[in-house]
Amino acid sequence: MNTEFENGHAALSDETRGKLKNLSKSLLRLHKILLDAAKVDYETKNGAIGSVNQYLQLVLDDAHFAWLRKLSALVALVDEAASVRRPASETEAGALIREAKILLNFEDADESFNDKFQTALQKNPDAVFNHNDALRITRTEN
Repeated sequence: MNTEFENGHAALSDETRGKLKNLSKSLLRLHKILLDAAKVDYETKNGAIGSVNQYLQLVLDDAHFAWLRKLSALVALVDEAASVRRPASETEAGALIREAKILLNFEDADESFNDKFQTALQKNPDAVFNHNDALRITRTEN
């Protein structure tokens, strides 16, 4: 049982921090696979991307990559929550894990995200493997 408190909530246990770190790694791998696939699709339709800077700008601003931003944000939040610099509480960690589970189960309110995510998984076995790994982590008990 947690005896330390931070901001009125139980401090993050080592077990939960480990779960967040594993989830972060798994989501990051999934995100990279999906981003790489979206890049190939973009280049097929629009020609080669000229530079790393142009690619970054497209990822940040172009509609083709917009659906991935939800996953990008989740990766950043989970990573930050697992950090010792800005540790999350057990409550915050639980909320992030639930958010990841909703996203990974295609239960997000954003139907466009769900559709594009499912389509991307159907096209990429590596993405399916990493999706299943991330989903498994969200389902494990602390």
